[in-house]
Amino acid sequence: MFDTTYDDCWLQYEPVDDADLAAYRERLSHAYVSEGAPELGAVRAELQLGLEGMLGDEPHFWQHPPRSVENFLVIGHPEEMRPIHQTIDPDEVWALEDDSYVIRTVEWEGQECTVITAPNDAGLVYGTFDLLRRVALGEPIDDLDIVSEPANNSRIINHWDNPFRRSVERGYAGQSIFDWERLPDTRQRYFDYARLLSSVGINGVVPNNVNTGIPDRPTANDAVAERAGWQLLERENLEKLESLASVFRRYGIQIYLSVNYAAPIRLGDLETADPHDPEVQQWWQDKVDEIYEIIPDFGGFLVKADSEGQPGPYDYDRSHAEGANVLGEAFEGHSGRVWWRAFVYSEHDDRAVQAYEAFEHIDGEFHEKVTVQIKNGPIDFQQREPVSTLFGAMPETDLGCELQITGEYTGQGVHPTYHVPMWKEALEFDTYADGEGTPVKDVLAERDGQGIAGVGIVGEDPSWTGNYLLQSNLYGFGRLCWNPDLETEDITDEWVRQTFGHDDGVVDAVSEILHDSWQACIDYHTGGIGLMHMMYNGEEALENHYDPAPWEWPEYIGATEDGIGVDRTSEGSGYAAQYRDPITERYDDVESCPKELLLFFHHLEWDHELEDGRTVVQTLYDNCHAGVNAVREMRATWESLEGIVDDRRYRHVAQRFDEHVFQAERWCETLCVYFYEKSEIPDAHGRVPTSE
Repeated sequence: MFDTTYDDCWLQYEPVDDADLAAYRERLSHAYVSEGAPELGAVRAELQLGLEGMLGDEPHFWQHPPRSVENFLVIGHPEEMRPIHQTIDPDEVWALEDDSYVIRTVEWEGQECTVITAPNDAGLVYGTFDLLRRVALGEPIDDLDIVSEPANNSRIINHWDNPFRRSVERGYAGQSIFDWERLPDTRQRYFDYARLLSSVGINGVVPNNVNTGIPDRPTANDAVAERAGWQLLERENLEKLESLASVFRRYGIQIYLSVNYAAPIRLGDLETADPHDPEVQQWWQDKVDEIYEIIPDFGGFLVKADSEGQPGPYDYDRSHAEGANVLGEAFEGHSGRVWWRAFVYSEHDDRAVQAYEAFEHIDGEFHEKVTVQIKNGPIDFQQREPVSTLFGAMPETDLGCELQITGEYTGQGVHPTYHVPMWKEALEFDTYADGEGTPVKDVLAERDGQGIAGVGIVGEDPSWTGNYLLQSNLYGFGRLCWNPDLETEDITDEWVRQTFGHDDGVVDAVSEILHDSWQACIDYHTGGIGLMHMMYNGEEALENHYDPAPWEWPEYIGATEDGIGVDRTSEGSGYAAQYRDPITERYDDVESCPKELLLFFHHLEWDHELEDGRTVVQTLYDNCHAGVNAVREMRATWESLEGIVDDRRYRHVAQRFDEHVFQAERWCETLCVYFYEKSEIPDAHGRVPTSE
């Protein structure tokens, strides 16, 4: 069970309403659960914890079907449990995808059973969490017929944790929860983190940063100072990794590793990491084989190459496909695979076009054990971006979508920006990859080697996420990975009720805050019509990408005396032309280009009149101030919950909102002054300081 020093998030397991208690107890007080795998231990433990918390009594576990009761719960695979294989066609279950599950109310020899069955052990864990979620939400369970298959085969959390420093790049919730100095000793927090992830269907974790060359902080001990993430491939660290794997596999979750492309040089004492070199090929094969001797269910590698100083195949004049394939070939005969990031950029007139230029022409050349992992947008997890063109351009390659759960550009754990609406917008985007009606979510679901990865958010902070409201993003990420057709409002309602209870006033207030937060963030950070990268990037700061500094990145803003925005049309940088028609036509035309992306695709005069009659610069002024007003209203809404929400969480979020309001006002003033100084056009409402 959760340690009392940190929060239990959406697994509160608060007592159910008295009106529902008898019905739930009737069906869940007795449980006949298989014991055939480590995952079944997790099932029993979670049932005991959840049902005792919600129903007041832990379930009575049986080694055989109990005959003295009218109703009982049955969990296991079809062939090992008579109440299952005599009521449910085993072929129906075995035909399901891995991790799927069936929850069904059945009649068995005069008794009524609630059955959870699945084609693999992980599915039994996910099905158990589904049932507990329904009880926590107060849903009826007397006539269930649920068949749930994950839309995405891989549902992975990418931690950007620096293993020997315990720091987290883009982490705003304290130190890394993974303590490599103490491994192989495990902590209760590892189990509780695995429970949180499994409860929303996550099945993979990468515990270390993609930037594997970051060394430990300077110290008098040079040996310690040089420790970095690439060293996790050493055998002693792989044995530590197995201790983490032993925790997470109980919950259906595989462990992966971020690896450095130059590992054959750094660890193998080779003179090259050229993917065409036979010694390099053999080194990777031997290393992968060694890993599987230690961790038989290892998930695979995550690789950042040829980007931001990381080594890669370009060092040897090889393509990304050639670079990735040497690793992919090493996984032949093993269950894992390579996730190769498409985040590559260098000096270029427009960074947005680079990933497409690097990858589109090598579609179909990647090994079957390689997944190309693409950020949702072409720049870098901005408050809002158009969808990456690669999702519609690589039909012969396994693709993964990379989303950012942590709030690098959306308030960094202070501002409670809800990302689920952003992710829904990206996943619903129609790529036209196979004609009209080919959204990103369907492109990702087409192949077994595809899926969604999210850049992690958790740390040692008692809230896990740096702000109690931001737990919603971790929850929503998992739910969308499993089922991207879920509506934002339904995900929000689930999370709020499981986290804060069923008081209608609290549910409405917290839901309103979350639903308003993303647009507010866009408005005060960017002006709301397609600008981005307007923040300070000084490495001497404790955390960059936080303070307003629109002058720092002029190439992303395109602000001149005559106008603002970047021409990325077919006649400009050509980014719009990387889409399939009719998307290109839509973005090329200033009249049909969506207003929220207007200045991403077009450089417009400051006094260019928009459809609503306002000029570009006046719209920027208005949106910045609208964002601030929305944050003030969000704070007031939260303050209305004083004395209703528990004091610990209330005070923490209230203090964050005070800082949030201050920062939103600061961003608004800085941006508006910048817009005025560039345009020399005053705000029609007199809110922007002028020299007059």
